[in-house]
Amino acid sequence: MPGLSRRSFHRLLGAGACATACSGGTTLALYNWGDYLAPEVLTRFTAATGIGVTQDYYLAEAELMAKLASGAAYDVVFPIDYVLERMRKQALLVPLARDKLPGLANLDPQFGPWIAADNQIYAVPYLWGTTGIGYDSDHVEAPTSWKALFDPKYAGKISVIDSKGDVFDQALLAAGMDINSTDKPAIRERVYPMLRAQKDILRAYDANPARALVSGETWIAQIDSGDLFRAQKQRPSLRYVIPDEGAVLWVDYLAIPASAPMPGVAVRFIDFLLDPEIAALNANALRFATPNLAAITRGLVADAGDQALYPSPETRKKLFVSEQWFGQTEAVVDALWLELRSA
Repeated sequence: MPGLSRRSFHRLLGAGACATACSGGTTLALYNWGDYLAPEVLTRFTAATGIGVTQDYYLAEAELMAKLASGAAYDVVFPIDYVLERMRKQALLVPLARDKLPGLANLDPQFGPWIAADNQIYAVPYLWGTTGIGYDSDHVEAPTSWKALFDPKYAGKISVIDSKGDVFDQALLAAGMDINSTDKPAIRERVYPMLRAQKDILRAYDANPARALVSGETWIAQIDSGDLFRAQKQRPSLRYVIPDEGAVLWVDYLAIPASAPMPGVAVRFIDFLLDPEIAALNANALRFATPNLAAITRGLVADAGDQALYPSPETRKKLFVSEQWFGQTEAVVDALWLELRSA
């Protein structure tokens, strides 16, 4: 089964890690989520520049940050929105010069570059999406609530994403709470018991929910939008829904680590990805939403009219950006997550 999830891990070895043959020239090193760059994009970059590309992959933000803190030699990384400020404060990223990135003009103003308190650009939006519910319509009626992932009638056929943030997000939403709630007693006494009960009916905490939906091992799952739509090609009965309580909207960014061996080449690569044709090629292959407005207005993005991928203004009102408890509730959630997984 080919990889279907941006969160799945695929370690490529040897020549397979290159966009094309990497002999005799400069090689750009990426640290990325799995299955998260269209192969043709890398091939075109190498054809246009003569620069080969290698990729390593991570499963979680903590792994990314630990590697960069150790000084790992990557040129471009793909951090999610809520870790950017923490990465900047730890001096893990270098600022980006606007005049080296003319492609910034192609971005939707809603998804501009990430500018820190020091008024410097540290990251450029890459792709965005939502985390909702995927289900097999041959077995499950269209769910309207996150409570469907807690329903015993689907016991053994449910999965949630193997991530502290995602697991707590879906439980908080199912409980009718703010995903960024700082109500520690409610998290302990209301949300955590829901998660303990849910664990008894789960098939798995799964970093690749699309694979199990395609195989039929799972009928209903928490999943990222683009992963579900790519999986539909293999199992057309799969559907995606944003529940009535709302969902998380996330943005993944492109950034250059402080330890990057070739920051100048990294900037060229980032600006290459901002080209409308390249952004559309990526979006069409990966089925996630692009922040590249020029690509959309030029009619290059096949899914631009699909409101499941590009939610309507009405739906956008119930999409939330998770802060992942980087603050006063972090220790509580960390402890409960450890207890949940070890129980």
